[in-house]
Amino acid sequence: MDDIINVSRYLKEKQLIFNSGGLSISLIFVDSGRTESTKLMLESQGIWGDLRGVYHWNSGTVAILDDDIVTLDIKQGGLKQLLKYESVEPIESMAHALLQLVVKSNYKVRITNLYLKGDWSIKFWKIYQKLYKEHLAHLTADKRKIIEDQDETLFSDQFSFFNRNVDLVCLDRGVDLVSCLMTQLSYAGLCDEVLGCELGVVKFDRNATKEGEESHDDNPVTVKLGDPNDEIYPTIRDLNLSMVGSVLNTKARQLQSEYDRRNQLKDINEMKQFVGELNHLKELQSWVQKHTSLAERIVNIVRPAQRSSPLDTLFADDLEDLPEYSYYSEFIELQQDILADNLDARKISTKILDLMYKYEPSITDVLKLLALTIIVKKGIRDQEYNTLKSSILNAYGIHYLPLFIKLRELKIIYPHEPQLNFLATSVTDDQDFGKYQLIKDFRSVAYNMNLLPVVPDQDLLHPREADFALPGYVPLIARLVEAIYDRSFLQTDGSNLQNERGDARYKKYGWDNLSMSELNGEVYQELLVPENKRTLFSSLIPPKMSQLNSYYRRRRDMIIVALVGGLTYSEIATIRFVLSKNEITKGKQLVILTTGIIRGDDLFEALV
Repeated sequence: MDDIINVSRYLKEKQLIFNSGGLSISLIFVDSGRTESTKLMLESQGIWGDLRGVYHWNSGTVAILDDDIVTLDIKQGGLKQLLKYESVEPIESMAHALLQLVVKSNYKVRITNLYLKGDWSIKFWKIYQKLYKEHLAHLTADKRKIIEDQDETLFSDQFSFFNRNVDLVCLDRGVDLVSCLMTQLSYAGLCDEVLGCELGVVKFDRNATKEGEESHDDNPVTVKLGDPNDEIYPTIRDLNLSMVGSVLNTKARQLQSEYDRRNQLKDINEMKQFVGELNHLKELQSWVQKHTSLAERIVNIVRPAQRSSPLDTLFADDLEDLPEYSYYSEFIELQQDILADNLDARKISTKILDLMYKYEPSITDVLKLLALTIIVKKGIRDQEYNTLKSSILNAYGIHYLPLFIKLRELKIIYPHEPQLNFLATSVTDDQDFGKYQLIKDFRSVAYNMNLLPVVPDQDLLHPREADFALPGYVPLIARLVEAIYDRSFLQTDGSNLQNERGDARYKKYGWDNLSMSELNGEVYQELLVPENKRTLFSSLIPPKMSQLNSYYRRRRDMIIVALVGGLTYSEIATIRFVLSKNEITKGKQLVILTTGIIRGDDLFEALV
């Protein structure tokens, strides 16, 4: 957007020169096909009518990070464009990516069920519909026949529909800022948050023992998360970090046992078989060593407070060398206290300042705690706000003042607004809350959606709840996806009798009767069925899962979870978890489409 503004200013300055010489102006943009947002920006700058033409070269930058992650890899998940410039550019790019996914599937990806939450998501769907109609208009008769045949197959009977239907769930980032502000605890999440990932690639110095420490290692370790040849990463990517060490140690012992088999070979056939497996064993061993080094590097930075803490070390032998406390453990503990609403705003303010002066963390860490407090408390008093603001600006620099102004404008970090009408009741008007931070009453949402579950004796290797990837918190994003197919999370005992039975029916709750009144933003859901096929669903009893599985050898149904504004790796871990534990959804193909993989820092860095 800055480049477009600069070009517009330049053309305005040179316009008289161009006109006097009889020259016309054309612009060529190298982007991802963001035609609408570019046109709107040029119109706002007042030069659209002076241009002979505007052309776009679509580079089509879509990256496949894992077997189920499709990202546009926009810096900071597109939050700068969305929040700072209020641009639809990332939304338009994601709509193009969805169209590309549909086209490359030879139109087998036919969206049949739609679930949208948030204004950005509504815009995303409208832009996609426009792009899809334009695409259809340029298709040959043969291609259109393919689409018609796909529809005939899809809607031929209930078994075909339930085996081929595609659900699209699109959510705004503002639906749940809480989960992206919290410290990630999953292995992939900490790789990104602590060491940083670029398109899934992590580089780190194996000899450095502390964050920022200099080393003379000329051969840093490079690990590609999601490498198709890496059989180890899929088994540990979503695990809580404290479980990664035991899994890697077990795998290392298994590999050693396989190597030791060479001493027990009896004949030439067994020797040939062992030699044939040797390259595979060596490759597995290499990946185990890489992930072990990577995990050890993270542990050296994220030091636990005590041996029983959630961020326990990977290797018991290293425990004696660790200090009695750490910044990360105190940081996480304060996050948990804030979300549980254990402290009043004054006490939280004091603890934030103590943490700031004791450890001198990054300003983004301080702002995360403050933003979490604001969301939970629905703002804080002027006194606490001004004290924290002054202390932060004194510690980190007055140049962050514009950031505070923008955060206040977006209703992400702000004080309570003064109530002039003493007879007024509590604020309920949506306009009094931010349109980007969509949670109006966190305590009500957390209670109704069971975001802070109490799970006694949680086994982090085989968790029962989706709070393993963040400090005791289940992302609202994951709950909204889960609620479409399963409501057992609303039961305090965690029972899920329907999905445990073999005769469970292929049932969807959608978002009907789900408490969403404490969330701002539009809500939209629809069954996208042609008018002439609606009678098929008028009195439809869903088939049993056992019938569906026996009728088809391979399920072809799909869930596309799209997030405008970026997702964290730990949020992705919880989405995978809630869908994998459900009898109905665990066989569905999952595709996660997002504008980028983000960290909590990105929310604030996008506004600087």
